[in-house]
This record gives sequence, structure tokens and C-alpha cells, in this order.
Amino acid sequence: MAQQKMTNESARPADMAELGSLGDPPGGSWQRIKHNPSRSVYRGRVGESTIYYKQFHPRGILGRLAQLTGLSHARKEAYFSRLLSDAGVPTPQLLAGSWKRGRQWLASLAIEPSQNADSWHLEQLSLGPDGMRSIRRATVALARLVARMHRAGVIHGDLHCGNVLVQPDPQEPKLVLLDLHRVKKRRKLSPFDRAGNLAQLYYDRLNYTSTTDRMRFLKHYLAACGEQTSLRTWIALIERFAHDHTRKQLAQRDRRVFGLNRYFSPIRLKNGWRGHVVLASKRKMAGSRAAELEFTADDWRKLLNRPENLFAPGPNVEIIKDSRSSLVVRRQITVGPNTLDVFVKRARRKHAWKLLIDCFRPSRALRAFELGHALLARRIATVLPLAAMERRVGPILLDSILITEAVNAPQLNRFMEIYLGDNPPAQAQGELVPKRRLTHQVLWQLGKLLQRLHDNQLAHRDLKASNMLVLRRPGALPQIVLIDLDGLRRAVILTARARFQGLMRLNVSLLECPMVNHAGRLKMLLGYLCRPGAAKVNFKPYWRVLQEWSSKKLKRQIRSRRRRQKAARRPTL
Repeated sequence: MAQQKMTNESARPADMAELGSLGDPPGGSWQRIKHNPSRSVYRGRVGESTIYYKQFHPRGILGRLAQLTGLSHARKEAYFSRLLSDAGVPTPQLLAGSWKRGRQWLASLAIEPSQNADSWHLEQLSLGPDGMRSIRRATVALARLVARMHRAGVIHGDLHCGNVLVQPDPQEPKLVLLDLHRVKKRRKLSPFDRAGNLAQLYYDRLNYTSTTDRMRFLKHYLAACGEQTSLRTWIALIERFAHDHTRKQLAQRDRRVFGLNRYFSPIRLKNGWRGHVVLASKRKMAGSRAAELEFTADDWRKLLNRPENLFAPGPNVEIIKDSRSSLVVRRQITVGPNTLDVFVKRARRKHAWKLLIDCFRPSRALRAFELGHALLARRIATVLPLAAMERRVGPILLDSILITEAVNAPQLNRFMEIYLGDNPPAQAQGELVPKRRLTHQVLWQLGKLLQRLHDNQLAHRDLKASNMLVLRRPGALPQIVLIDLDGLRRAVILTARARFQGLMRLNVSLLECPMVNHAGRLKMLLGYLCRPGAAKVNFKPYWRVLQEWSSKKLKRQIRSRRRRQKAARRPTL
């Protein structure tokens, strides 16, 4: 069937004719609200109705062959929309569609008022107890919706809250399922099929829901499915699939950093400069202004026409660091219509023998750019890497530059001195948070930061107070932000010794903060060791070993400093 008939009885024949004659893409007052290599979505009005027009783009040889045989995304979504509606799963009402050769599109009636479930969830979290009650009702509704979908033998290949619409209702929010071209039909769904599908939703909401919320969802889901298996069995099964799904999702996002897409772009400049820049940021980290902006590759090319000019002296240029290993300046840059405060870092080679190694590995700037976005994908706060450039002659690395956003927040050691000293700043004097509680909040978050790094197989050899910022927002817990990623590396296997070395470096760094006492460092250790749902941790063996290793580290640091001081005093001939 090449053309789908209007299913809305109130639609006029003239409206149907207008839908069938839409351009490719629609012109006039139609607004494009989403675009990627596989599909584009437009919003507009036909008669008195608001319409969503989804156009599919066949990708690759397999996509074009499927279209020739009549297996198109548009036809698939039209089929499953009817199937799920008959099974009691609300879906958008289709008005017209076409999957003729060379063109695939669907038009559906807009659901108004409505909001994507992920943004609706965040909005409700900010409303306090009333919002939490709405979330609990929506959780039950979502569990029943997913259960009805699974009872119909259908699994959604992209099940997350961005593909669910919420219609506000005082009694129970009404949910509508979207993006049906990603669903599959099977004669019978096994528990493994359903658990794998639920794992996608678990991964999507893990950082926004509590254990109680997830248990509530699973309890109502199993009741709606008529499943008699215990909750404990299902939790173990879902967590197993969620681990695999998380690994695949993060690997895909890591590969996207060096590709051409809506978030990143490679650029080439004269004199051998090559690199990658940010066009937009998917993760909106608190305190980041650049994450709210969009850039173009042409704007970056104009700015980076001569990258070495970024270090030229000027009224808004401040040298932060000038050492054998790197030169770091803080300055303002203008990318298109946007002006940003940034740090610009040029790496320097301390040892000549690294010239050979650099021929076979990415520059420090590109490694930091990749790892910075890997941290953001894993919800670990860091300054947003904006651009990374390197210049080579053949395989020989000559120069590299990294540009990151500058976040206005004090370093960890400076934060302790300012907010926990005898004279806190004026904006903090009226706050009700006692100094001791604030200290414990910061150090607990510090332990959690290290825990998350290690859980994601990341090790940092230069983790110290001066390489971390503390971002405070009214009504929220302090957030630790990493700012120097040169010492960060991926580990195939992170041994217990490597984990403890990270704890030891952090503990030694805290010894240099006079405001952090014995109890504060212990709070950092407990933040690292404790996990939700775990039993009480026997921290004393960890604490004794940590103190022993820290003492040895301090002695090595003292000997090294004495040798450097002695060498500096030695007269030269």
C-alpha cells in the first residue's frame, strides 16, 4: 500500500490533499524540530490541526534494498501503531503516510498538551512533594503500559523516557508511546527478552530515580503481566542486561566524538593542523554556559585559522601555568555570535624520547578531548572540552592545543579555605549549612567521584585538590568538577592496588588542606566505600592501609623536593 488513508474522521479532504502534496522537506511555516541521518521530524498546521510530519531517510545499501522490497520504517511504524492501539497501548494517531519508492513519510496528529517523559520527570522533581506524588502515579502508569506492550509480544528497541509522552491529568498521567519504527514483534517473549527491554529503561532512569522507585515500577509491571517470579530474580536479571546495555551505549557515544554528527565535527586547517570541535553538547552540566549554545564548523575554522594566536598577549589573556610540561592561558574567545571564557592548553614534550612514542598515539590534546566527553557521558562532572587540535609532519607530532570551557568555581583547597575559614564570603554567611556539614558533603562527594571513576575503569595518576573545582548551587549538594585530564587513562583491568593508589593520592592531597582534619579524610573514604543497599562497611582495615601508604608517599615527596632544591642551589660552571 503506497498511501495510507486518513484515520481522523474530523479531517477534511482538503487537509488530506495538503498532506499528500507536502514538499521534501515541508516548506512554508513547517518547523524542523529533529534531524539526524536516519529521519527528520517537522511540526506544522494543516487546517485547524497541529501535525507532526516524520520523514525517513534510508541509510546504506541494506536500507535501500529494504525500501525496494517494501520493508520501510514508515510502513513498519504504521503497522505497529495499529497493533499496539488494539492491544491498549496509546500511540499517536496516524493521519496519512507514504512509503513509495524514494520517499517515506508519516503524518500524525499532535498530542496536546503533552511533554516528553524525561523533561517532565525533571520538572516534577523540582516541585517537591506534589511532584513526587505525580511521579509515583506516572511510574505505575508506565509499568502498566510496558506490560501491555510485552503481553502483545512487542519489544521496543529504543525504550527510554524520551520516547514516551506524558499528558497531565490530576488523577493519573496518561502516557503515549513514540518511535514505533524501532519495535519488534515475536510470537512469544521469554523472560530474557523482557528483562533485556526493561534494562534499557533501567539505564535511562538510573541517575534520576531511587531504588524504591524502580522497585515500585517492577512490582506493578509484574502484577500487570501476571508474573509469579520473585522480585529478587527479576532484579538480578535486569541488572545483568543493564550492565551489557550500558557498556554498548557508552562505547557508541565514545566513538561518536571523532565522527561527523550533530554534536561533533572534524576540521582541517592550513599548516597541517587537524582536529575536532564541539557543535553542541548533549550533557548540560551545571555551571556550563557553553553546553547551552550551538556552534558551526565554519565559526570554529575562523577562530582557529592560526591556533598559535590564542596564546598572544592581550587585555583578556592571563597566564595560568608556564612549565616544562605545558602552557595554559585563560582568555575570551568569540565563536560566531558567542563569547566564552576558556582555558587554552599547549602541551610541551619534557623528554626527547617521547617523540617516537607520539608518532603512534594521539596527542595529549586529543586524548583529553576524548576522555573529557567520555566523563560527561558517564555523568562525571568535568569542564567541557570545546576543541582539540594537533599539527604533524607525517607521523611526527609537532604541536597540540586543547580548548576547554572555564567554569567560575574555586579549586577544592581554595574552597575549603574560603567557606570553612573564620571569615566566609558574604553570600555564605546567611546560609544555614554548618561548616562541619558542608565539609562532610564536599568530602563525601569527593569519595563518590573517585568511586564512579573506578567503576568506569578510569584511573587518574594526578588526582589532587588543585585539579578539582567545587561548584555550589543553592539548594543542591556541592559538585566536584575535574579540570585536568592529562593524568586520566582507561584501564582494561583496574586492580585493587590501582584503586587504592587513587585513594592514597587523594588522601595525601587532602593533607595539604589545613581545614580538612582526620574525620574529614575518613568521610572521603566512607564516600568511596559505601554503596546503596550494601551492608555496613568495616572501614578500619582500609583506613590503616591508607594511612600507611600515605605516609610512604609523603616521605617520597619530601625526598624528591629536597633533591630538586639541592639541584637548584648547585652552582653552574
